[in-house]
Amino acid sequence: MRATKRRVVLALALAALFVVSFSASVVVAKRATTDPRPKSVTRGLDFLHSRQESNGGFATAPNTLWAILGAVASGERMGSSAWTVAGKNPFEYLQSINHEAEATGAGVENAPVYYARAIMAYLAVDRRDRVFVAGTPHVDLLAKLYSYQDTTADSPTKGSFSPSSSTRQFDAVHTTSWAVLAMHAFGLDGEDRYAQALAWLVQQQKSGGGFPSEASNEADVLDTALAVQALAPAPTGTVGPDVLPAARQYIKNSQNADGGFPVRAGGRTDADATAASIQAILALGENPTDAFWKTGINTPIYALGKLQRTTGSFRASSVSTAQPLPTTSWALVALRGKSFTDYPRNIGTAVKAFAFRPQFRSVAPKNGAKYTHTRVVLIRATYTDLAPKGTGIKPAACRLYVDGLNRSRPAKIGNYGLRLLLKNVPNGTHTYKIELVDHAGNHKLLERKFTVAVVTPAPGPTVAPTYRPPYTPVYPTPDDTYEPVPIETFTPEPDDTSTVYPYDSTSPYPYPTTSGEPVTGTAVPSPSASPGPVGAGGEGGAGGFVGGTLLAMLPIGAAISYLLLHRREELLSRASEGTVLQGGGSGWERLKGTFATSGDATTRPPRS
Repeated sequence: MRATKRRVVLALALAALFVVSFSASVVVAKRATTDPRPKSVTRGLDFLHSRQESNGGFATAPNTLWAILGAVASGERMGSSAWTVAGKNPFEYLQSINHEAEATGAGVENAPVYYARAIMAYLAVDRRDRVFVAGTPHVDLLAKLYSYQDTTADSPTKGSFSPSSSTRQFDAVHTTSWAVLAMHAFGLDGEDRYAQALAWLVQQQKSGGGFPSEASNEADVLDTALAVQALAPAPTGTVGPDVLPAARQYIKNSQNADGGFPVRAGGRTDADATAASIQAILALGENPTDAFWKTGINTPIYALGKLQRTTGSFRASSVSTAQPLPTTSWALVALRGKSFTDYPRNIGTAVKAFAFRPQFRSVAPKNGAKYTHTRVVLIRATYTDLAPKGTGIKPAACRLYVDGLNRSRPAKIGNYGLRLLLKNVPNGTHTYKIELVDHAGNHKLLERKFTVAVVTPAPGPTVAPTYRPPYTPVYPTPDDTYEPVPIETFTPEPDDTSTVYPYDSTSPYPYPTTSGEPVTGTAVPSPSASPGPVGAGGEGGAGGFVGGTLLAMLPIGAAISYLLLHRREELLSRASEGTVLQGGGSGWERLKGTFATSGDATTRPPRS
């Protein structure tokens, strides 16, 4: 009856454990799927977060401009706490730097492109008013951009933008496209400067439909895609009817087999060129997943996603990881379906900030836990990086410290949890720290304390033994008259009624019986259906069957013993904490009560 009851209780416990585990997995799944953005976007945001510094920026001014454009296009808002480090956010970083010095410094090759992106970044953080008083000291970003435009009457480059008048004919297409995009985003479509820039840009289209980055070179996919975005919203009559269709066909003709686009036709798939081409497709009112933009089953979005690394960043190409932050930011804009034709003129709807840092789900011991009956402490934690949205925990980079010592090596640290069993922990207060790190490089630190206070009984005073009757020892008295008594030899009498039969190996019963009569006749086979011994005409006895079964069950028994051992360690660790539970008593007292009432097979009274 008791055995049946125990089996029922065990079955119910296992069922409850399954339900709890399933429910926990459902909760984690729900948390992971609440973000509407694809994982390529959230992982890219993971990477951007890991590169933000304590001044609110991203190492350099150009990187910060790109990070703002990529994050806001993804639905983030740069003034939120998620993008605030040490009290500074990206906008505050932009207001703290000298934009003119940055634009003309050694780290920037094209000053007007810097100013154009700066204008777009200020619009993305919803600070249009600061475009005219940007940075420290204040700079009018729009005026600085205009200073690079050729407005000379009858000039062959009138309307174009270039970082230098001496090089205007070589890089004006790229620069002018960015300038037109910035003016459009700022709402300057009706300005004469805007119309002049559009007119000059249209004239640079090659016979094959593409636009060059250098006027004397062949067409370039990247700059053709930029030009399409700049020309798509142009007022009616400004751009000829054949300009955009020809550019569209040129981009299509340059597409690679993986669905992506090279900088120049025939080259490797390039992340920037692919992102710009996706934006151009959107600017034309089409979808990059349309049949026209597929090569086999591959789409431009698929090709761009293939360039994403485990850190969340995007490769420039399959063989280059140069400038990961600008490349990742541009990819995010494209993957969120934003074309520079509409963005950041319209920044779209905000999405709840992505929880980029790893998250703890459970941690033990609890802060302030007290151990009064054991010196064994089990440190354990479970955690998540909101997979598959996050880049995931990187176990090799995680750390566990106990009282300032790195205990990461003996600890078992995995993708979803860690554990470390401490033995012989001395009395006193102890501190443990857990540092989680994801593949992007984001950190999460937790610190807790616990106390061990096991009372050691003091040794009592030594007391000499006291003898009381009837325990008084009796010692023999010496007797000189003592004589040894000879031992009588016992000789057994013969018994004619019994016969001893020697061992006979041929007998089915090789040992003598107790009846006193000889064993005669033929051996009667056992009624058991078990086969006889191997080698004697049978196929194995019952003992062999049982032995083989037990041998087969050894791995299962070892696994169960291992799990029960670890469960016992956790129960002992929990039970030793001196916390008073609901209903009275500590965990240890309840555990002792359970042992006292459960009974033991060696002490249980026999059944009647």
